[in-house]
Amino acid sequence: MRLCFLGDAGSIHLQRWIDYYVHAGYEVEVISFRSCEIKGAKVHLLARGRSGRWAYIEALAKIRRLVHELHPDLLHAHYATSFGLLALVSSFKPLVVSAWGSDVLVAPKESIFLRLIVEQVLKHADALTSDSSYMSERMRDLLKGQERILKTVTMGVSRDWFEKIPEVNKKDLQILSLRGHQEIYNIDVIIQAMAEVVKKIPEAKLVIAGEGPETPSLKTLTSSLGLGDSIQFVGQLPHALVQNYLTESSISVSVPSSDATAVSLLETMACGSFPVVSDLPANREWIDSEVNGLLVPAKDAHALSQALLRALNEKDLRIKAREINKQRVRNKAIWEENMHEMEELYKELIR
Repeated sequence: MRLCFLGDAGSIHLQRWIDYYVHAGYEVEVISFRSCEIKGAKVHLLARGRSGRWAYIEALAKIRRLVHELHPDLLHAHYATSFGLLALVSSFKPLVVSAWGSDVLVAPKESIFLRLIVEQVLKHADALTSDSSYMSERMRDLLKGQERILKTVTMGVSRDWFEKIPEVNKKDLQILSLRGHQEIYNIDVIIQAMAEVVKKIPEAKLVIAGEGPETPSLKTLTSSLGLGDSIQFVGQLPHALVQNYLTESSISVSVPSSDATAVSLLETMACGSFPVVSDLPANREWIDSEVNGLLVPAKDAHALSQALLRALNEKDLRIKAREINKQRVRNKAIWEENMHEMEELYKELIR
């Protein structure tokens, strides 16, 4: 079977998806704007020497011919707006479209034009997936009663990664932030909350991983608040180091304004780091506040500081949450099991 994935080849999440099917013995083609070597797969570029709007215009003119030249058994577009529209233009069938979050939760609210694109992409697909029940419900709303195969498939953590999580003594006062430095993730709110935390617990430490367009301003904010000794920026972490930091950190904080089921949340739960996350529908599918984590308003620095202080002070709460969270990941979020479910869907569509 030859599968063709249409998406960002540089995304670790898409790379993991592709890697599973390469190792399962499938022939895998990838169509992307970004050149990236993926072992066992062939990556085809949509535009060369162009960027922004011109790159997308070139891609729209090229996509139909490219997909039909590759002649896969199935096309799978990841992200319902940009790559979903390209899949729609290609007219290829069978088509699977996976929503990733903002493409169905945010974009349709931003403009009528984007909403119409997403609606047409979803209606054109033979099957749809998302990684949270809440996002699946939004997709059903956008389908406006049209029936489609729609599966909620969590990206999850790999079985091998999960089983090799070491048992180590956690740093009781270390908090970890793993999200990118984009506006939607509200890293500035975490820094502002940390200013309140260290007034009560001066020894508390925040480790900020990740990078992005807001990195310089976040570092400036840290300095302006006098938090240079309390906050450490460690940059973009290789996946192996993500596990190390999560394993040693007592608390992991993530307060985006919008989100699907974040892999970073599942990894947090798997590693026994206590989750303090924004009160969003996708997070409520995994976290029962005050049981296995704490939920807070996305942009409320004071509420976040109070939640972080509670998590730092209540070690028993953190310890009780660890086994609950590990069991939830074990039951619902093992990567290989979820990818096997997708494999069965592919076979069903190709028959």
